[in-house]
Amino acid sequence: MTVIDLGELTEPTDREPPRRRGPSVSRRLRAGLVALGALLALAGAAPPAARVHATLPGTLAAELILAQDQIFTVVPAPGVTDGTQELVAYPRPAQRATVTPQRLAPLWRVPLSPGQRIFRAESVDDHGVLLSRAQGRVVGPTNTTETVLLDVRTGQRRWSAPGIATRDASQRVLLRTFSLEEPATLAAVELATGRELWSTSVPAVWMEYHERDGVIDAIVVSTTAGDIEVLDPATGALRHRLPAPDDLAGYQNGSVVGDLLLVIRNSKTITAYDLDGLVQRWQTTLSLADYVTGCGDLLCARIGGGGVHLLDPATGIVQWVSSEELHIVLAANGRVLAISGTGVGLDVVTVEAATGSELADFGSWGLVDSYDYLARLLGVRVVPDVGLVLARLDPTEAQPRRIDVLPGAVDGCQQRHGLIACRRGDDTFGVWQLRD
Repeated sequence: MTVIDLGELTEPTDREPPRRRGPSVSRRLRAGLVALGALLALAGAAPPAARVHATLPGTLAAELILAQDQIFTVVPAPGVTDGTQELVAYPRPAQRATVTPQRLAPLWRVPLSPGQRIFRAESVDDHGVLLSRAQGRVVGPTNTTETVLLDVRTGQRRWSAPGIATRDASQRVLLRTFSLEEPATLAAVELATGRELWSTSVPAVWMEYHERDGVIDAIVVSTTAGDIEVLDPATGALRHRLPAPDDLAGYQNGSVVGDLLLVIRNSKTITAYDLDGLVQRWQTTLSLADYVTGCGDLLCARIGGGGVHLLDPATGIVQWVSSEELHIVLAANGRVLAISGTGVGLDVVTVEAATGSELADFGSWGLVDSYDYLARLLGVRVVPDVGLVLARLDPTEAQPRRIDVLPGAVDGCQQRHGLIACRRGDDTFGVWQLRD
């Protein structure tokens, strides 16, 4: 599994593969209306039932973050006008079913400076919560990022260090700073104490962590000089280097998918290497490619302006091509779930993985955000005067499967640790226990 840094980073075959043909607008509209009609009927078919759910206070400017043992909101501090904020901790909803939502009471509050944002919150043991935060954007003129370990019972700081944190099962935390004017720093600290284990300056334009059995076992860096380096996460020492070739006319960068290091040179040539030892597996040339990601069981060579090539990860052979900016998010039984579009409503279709032929049109959905990779995708649709219908979007099913109705919810939904949270029409937050 590949763990990707979180942040706002301003980071041929003889025969042309078949191109995916999108359905006509009228067919999309009919499919969407049929699916929505069925969901509306289900939404109004039964009175409210008792369940595990709760509400939290909020404002239009508030943000909510789900962690394993607690729920956090970032809200404007009361009684001040200088932009000061508060981080407020709440318990998870009690495991008792009620018709009326539980009202969660704050456990503690700590002040945050104006403009400060929380990017990660993670429960680390029975007594701590690890937060990564930044002053404004993650990437700034100077390093503005910080990770802190707070006491889960009081909010008191136990340790802090510069950088955004990535944690694994090794009881070690990797920290990376982001700066436009200062060298980036990569460091490892001890989770319990914050004691620095090692630190190095990294001239990186791109970086990924490779994880095996729950532990980060390699750090892959594309440097400003065009080299690609593999570092040891236990020591920061260099394991392997892939130097930029002498004939490099444009740039060289890479990505990690599974155990493959995929290197793009001059926006055309893609070479796959074993991450362990950098032994070449295959090479292919495309008309244009900016970066490579995993797409279910395939690889997606993406073009920044739109369009994607789907490659076989074992050989690099192009399976099919889409002129649209598709994002393939799930794959199962030879079918993939693909989304396209921007904004609140995204078009969702299922596609045959081997050919790109469209199999089913799910219509337009708002997607539920997730902090982590999950083997499921949840979508929402507005039901006027009711809330949101929540459905599971599964490539193996003919249509979305309705799993819940979230009364009063309007947008901004996220899921984590068995909960789903959404913004409500009155700017408060609703939290529900997820149903299968």
